[in-house]
Amino acid sequence: MPLDTGDYFLSAANPLANVDQRDLERLAMRLFERPDVRAARARAEIMWRRVTDRLMPADQMALFDDHVSDYCFKCTLVAANTDANHPRILRVYSEGGQWFGHKVPGAKWGGDNPNNTYRIIPVAAGGRYELTGQRQVEPSTYVTFQLVSNSTTSATLASLEQLDMEIDEDGRYRLTLDDMPAGKRRNHLQMPAGTLYLFIRDSMGDWERQQPDALQVRRLDPPTRPPLTEDELAATAIRNILSDVFYAYYAQRLFFNGPQMMTPPEGAGSVGGLVTQQGSLGHFTLREDEAVIITANAAGATYRDIVLHDLWLRSLPNRDRQISLTNAQMAPDADGRFTYVLSMADPGVHNWLNPCGLHDVLVLHRWQGFPDPDAEAPSIESRKVALARLEEALPPAVAKVTPRQRQAQIARRQAAYDRRFAVD
Repeated sequence: MPLDTGDYFLSAANPLANVDQRDLERLAMRLFERPDVRAARARAEIMWRRVTDRLMPADQMALFDDHVSDYCFKCTLVAANTDANHPRILRVYSEGGQWFGHKVPGAKWGGDNPNNTYRIIPVAAGGRYELTGQRQVEPSTYVTFQLVSNSTTSATLASLEQLDMEIDEDGRYRLTLDDMPAGKRRNHLQMPAGTLYLFIRDSMGDWERQQPDALQVRRLDPPTRPPLTEDELAATAIRNILSDVFYAYYAQRLFFNGPQMMTPPEGAGSVGGLVTQQGSLGHFTLREDEAVIITANAAGATYRDIVLHDLWLRSLPNRDRQISLTNAQMAPDADGRFTYVLSMADPGVHNWLNPCGLHDVLVLHRWQGFPDPDAEAPSIESRKVALARLEEALPPAVAKVTPRQRQAQIARRQAAYDRRFAVD
């Protein structure tokens, strides 16, 4: 990482291990345990329970406490990095982990993609900002920068894809943000009134080699006030915890409004997703003796993945079980399409999706980045079959694995996942 960073980065190999991340996580954990924030958490738990406890199956209600904790810490973590006068960079919407000498709680919610690194930077119209980035030796497959206007980062005001930016031969780039139009500046975002965050997604197809960009931010004009106090940040956390329930519940219900099949691909921007993304949603109820076969095309997309979520719309535990596959992890069929099998037991198919013992799961398939305008459009199909008849129902030449190969697949997954919390 050849940025002139001084003591900012705390790891030579992991750009996410930096001073901002360490200090903001510690701040968020302090806020999370304040009596006033804990009271808001208790109110949010009541709000969630009143609209779900008679709807959710027992195995999903067993996850209720974890869901509420993830949701409330997500709200608190976002609130901790709210100061646009003194901007910092923070990874959000992540599974919990142990690093920096502390154990950070989970913050999964809203259909989080475990193959993404999500980061937020507080910015505001009227300010002038500069983001300096460094692509890694093995960079992310797909990176986007969005200006958003709410605490759920679901209301996009403007968007810029990294593939449209000017990047130096050594991987360095500079993105500017202010009130002025971009004009001929390719690396610029104009901030309209109401801008709250710059929201950055690094999508990593290959966990074993790729790393997200190394980023630093600075405000170019003088701040208009001293840093926000912890009392002010706690008030924002409380507001987020209580008000974001409504959008979070709406996002969950998107998956329930349809038959048990993958929906036709469509843009995600209208419901708070990435505006340049095509996605397909599914909700499946599985018995022990059933399987779901899902087959999709590549559509020339730069980045693709498929991810399983619980009914709270949190990605399933991702380190030790194959609950997701990216374009670098999935194996193609003989015809170039990609077939996945969702089943309670391992069917020996390379592209198996493990529901972690849950009989109801939500599925999200994404296509991102379409450099070839002549490529075929995204397509997907799904059907439920008896597990005993799976073999005859599969398309020809679906890739298989032995138990030993599955163990190796999971071992690679674990080692790659652990890089996300590495400090060395």
